[in-house]
Amino acid sequence: MTVSPHAPGRPTSLRQLILRGSLPMALIALSLALTLGVLHVRAVDAEAHAMARIQAAGLAAAFAGRPNDDAMTNALTLALAQSAPTGRAILHRRHATDLAVDSGRHLDPRHTLHTWTPTPQGELETLVDASALHDRHVAGLAMTLLLCAGITTAFLIGRRDLERSLIEPIENVRSRIDRFLHPRGSQADGDDDTLQAIDGLLDELVELRRRHDAAMAEALRRRLQEIARQTRFVEQIGDHFRQPLQALALFVAGMQPGDDLRQRAVVGQMRTSITRLNELLDGVLELARFDAGAVEPAPSTVVASDVFVRGRAAIESDADRLGVEVRWRGGRLPLHTDPVLFAELLQRLVVNAVLSTPHGRVLVAVRRRGDAIRLEVRDNGMGLDPDIQARVFEEFTRLPGHPGYGLGLAVARRIADTLGGNIGVRSRPGRGTLFWVQLDGAASGPPTRATAALRSHSAF
Repeated sequence: MTVSPHAPGRPTSLRQLILRGSLPMALIALSLALTLGVLHVRAVDAEAHAMARIQAAGLAAAFAGRPNDDAMTNALTLALAQSAPTGRAILHRRHATDLAVDSGRHLDPRHTLHTWTPTPQGELETLVDASALHDRHVAGLAMTLLLCAGITTAFLIGRRDLERSLIEPIENVRSRIDRFLHPRGSQADGDDDTLQAIDGLLDELVELRRRHDAAMAEALRRRLQEIARQTRFVEQIGDHFRQPLQALALFVAGMQPGDDLRQRAVVGQMRTSITRLNELLDGVLELARFDAGAVEPAPSTVVASDVFVRGRAAIESDADRLGVEVRWRGGRLPLHTDPVLFAELLQRLVVNAVLSTPHGRVLVAVRRRGDAIRLEVRDNGMGLDPDIQARVFEEFTRLPGHPGYGLGLAVARRIADTLGGNIGVRSRPGRGTLFWVQLDGAASGPPTRATAALRSHSAF
């Protein structure tokens, strides 16, 4: 089972998750906007009250020390004319009538600010025009509302953009998984809960992967059993065929034809036939071993010169007999591959080149290409026709002038496949032939100047 991306009791739809993630930020922004508006209103009120108190103190100082009511009235009138926006001043006295002075400015009763200031003559009441304060309140409220509206609009637009940016790709992923699991008809198209639908599809994928792994394990087990069975079959076939051939070879070796020339010729043909039958049996059994998967490479680090030594020993007699000069290049190059299989592959390619080039020359070169190793066996012999090149690695394809049954290059191709490489041929009739094998990842150690300096030789 997969782990659900949502915990029990939490929002289960993507829209709810987006709302849950973005709503707190919007609420915080709205709270900050409202707080800013309240602070603005309080600051404006405090400023207006401070101004009114300052003007009231100035009016009180204007009539202080006046000897009679007329002098106090004139002083208040003069000071009130210079104290806009204060429009009216009333001096409330304990033992006399109140003294009221009006500046003549219009005062709206709904927008009037009253202040009370104690003086030696009594308590001074001032009425201040608060229309400007009201306008500032309205402007602050409008600013706060616009700010809240902007935050709300940004929240809605951001939420819609998040839904478009997140839900649509997730829906596409869900649809692709759904089409993969249900190619004949989706089973999750009617489900509005995208996360739960994806969760269910992931459960199906996990179950499908589990069944696939189980099927692959069973197939591997059967393949291993089949390889073991084929290996035993090949070994039994080899034993059953080799014993009669060995017995026949002993019988022929014990025959004494005497002086009869015809009998000697027959015995010689029998010995040659038995030898060729043994060679055919060896080739067929080796092909069967590779085809059955019974050959497992054992890579190790080896120097190319060590492999060259084995190759020289295998083809020395044939090269001397045919007058072929063999040159070897790249002997210092380290290789990481199966030395036995690589030596057998080299031997088959070199033997093929020597037999194709009587009284000629053969170049054997091992070169490095990045992390790959390229083996090239080039001769200046008779070359191959295009139709033969197309099937040169097939079984029983005999090359002109070669003895045997045409199994050597077929085995070479199987060795290259077993080592994880590629094999190929390039040839022109009358101009020679190049067989190459490239083994990726077979290079050992960093490249050196010696390997970088190697170049392809096309002439001898």
